Amino acid sequence: MVKLRFQRLGRAHRPFYRLVAVDARFKRNGRFIEQLGYMNPMASKGEKDLELKEDRIKYWVGVGAQPTDTVADLLSPRGLLSEKLQTQWDRRRAADLARGQARGAVKRAEAAQAALAELESDAEADLGPFLQEIGPLVEAAKTSANQAKVDAAGESATAAEAVLEKARAADAEAKQKKEAEEAAAAAAEAEAAASSEAEAADGEGEASADDAADS
Repeated sequence: MVKLRFQRLGRAHRPFYRLVAVDARFKRNGRFIEQLGYMNPMASKGEKDLELKEDRIKYWVGVGAQPTDTVADLLSPRGLLSEKLQTQWDRRRAADLARGQARGAVKRAEAAQAALAELESDAEADLGPFLQEIGPLVEAAKTSANQAKVDAAGESATAAEAVLEKARAADAEAKQKKEAEEAAAAAAEAEAAASSEAEAADGEGEASADDAADS
């Protein structure tokens, strides 16, 4: 089988890639059948960064040469793939996109779980039930991502974020309740202190009156 692939040349930190048609049995940088172009990602000003022999690429694709995924990514936007290869590329691209979106959902779920764990460390409410609830949702998002089930992964992530919001609301309510209780206790303490002072003042007044009557 003939493959279309890149051979890496150049030197450290200045790569240069040669596009070749090569027997699949050859080593990556071994003998090649034909050079079909190059890609120079480190091209200087005035230099070409890409050169493709499109007619020869079409020939090799036409006789069944198989491009690597990287080469196919380069050829597809330029219309240099056969109908069959283009269909395969479209499917792979869609699958890659789905996996990317699913991984994004996993990151959302994990971020919600991490935020909940941080909230729990300084929470007034008991957030244990919320932590137990969010764990399976994170695992469900990961499973769906591995299966490229974007919608399912997104639903799990949204559910995990909802658990986080419920935990925040519960903690806020618990803190408000504690603040109200502390304020009521402080008010009761102040009222008791004022009453005690008033009683002491009344006692002092009665003692002074008795002293005056005795004199």
